[in-house]
Amino acid sequence: MNNSIFEKLLKAQKQRGKPFEITVVGDSMYPVLFQGDTFTVQPCEDYDIGDILVFNYKEGELLVHRLLLKRDGRYFCKGDISFRLEDMPIELIIGKVILINDNEVPPCSEKHIALSYAVSRKFRKLAYDSEKTKQTEIYKLYQKIILNKKEDIMVYQKNKEMDYIPVDETSLTVFDPETGDAHLFDETGISILNLLDEPCDLEILIEKLCEEYDASPEEIQADVEEFLKEVVEKKVVLIL
Repeated sequence: MNNSIFEKLLKAQKQRGKPFEITVVGDSMYPVLFQGDTFTVQPCEDYDIGDILVFNYKEGELLVHRLLLKRDGRYFCKGDISFRLEDMPIELIIGKVILINDNEVPPCSEKHIALSYAVSRKFRKLAYDSEKTKQTEIYKLYQKIILNKKEDIMVYQKNKEMDYIPVDETSLTVFDPETGDAHLFDETGISILNLLDEPCDLEILIEKLCEEYDASPEEIQADVEEFLKEVVEKKVVLIL
């Protein structure tokens, strides 16, 4: 079917406000959507983070990607197996996926959103090179947890809502603006927090620390686990 005709039909369906069905072409939402799957789309007045959206993109291209971020009236989406983050106004969104092959859409966790967004950031930092991105630890973690569906793995990330105030070269104060609490960290604590700027599981964290301090996993694992327990309790680090 001619793209312009198809786009007009979609707009007509959106104006009706009633659910309608589309068949998947492509694999950008693997492993949630597969080639040939049929999904039901529901036009809405607004959309939530984690929704799978159908929208018009450049030159009339129709994409089915997940909503990761809303900012300044723009909606930022990415395919679950893709790298690039697209943004658009709500006017270009046709609707959200509410059924896949007549089954409910699988829930999307905060961990999924954080890891997927981190992959897109890494992709941008690497000058949009997908092959280099695939070699990064954040992509391998995303692949292990989300694409291979091992979501029981615990993932840690530094709490971006805290204020991080350097005292000197070897100490750092972390101030919680919500409670007024302040926590002091030494050089080792600073190193761990820096490694948690992007999502990280225990295995990757210990591997990085072993490289940095020329230590074995057996030597540091218990101490790292104790450190993580403490900073999670203080909400300096979040479990995704």
